[in-house]
Amino acid sequence: MENEIKKVYTGSYMNAEFISSVLEQNDIRFLIRNYQQEGLLAGWAANVIKGDAAVYVFSEDYDKAMLLLDEIKESEIEE
Repeated sequence: MENEIKKVYTGSYMNAEFISSVLEQNDIRFLIRNYQQEGLLAGWAANVIKGDAAVYVFSEDYDKAMLLLDEIKESEIEE
């Protein structure tokens, strides 16, 4: 399906913002879910175990997005 989305990242909101900027620079459409903000807007607050944000991309861009994220991880390891 062309409108299917896939998760490429779960973790801190700060990292999600960084990842979204990389995706944007590479013309990849994305969606950020901020779980803590969603909880606050719903009127409750809870600890989020797996991270407080997630980044999603359309399935057609998934492979390209994962390659970019792998490059980011490799560059962090080398530093």
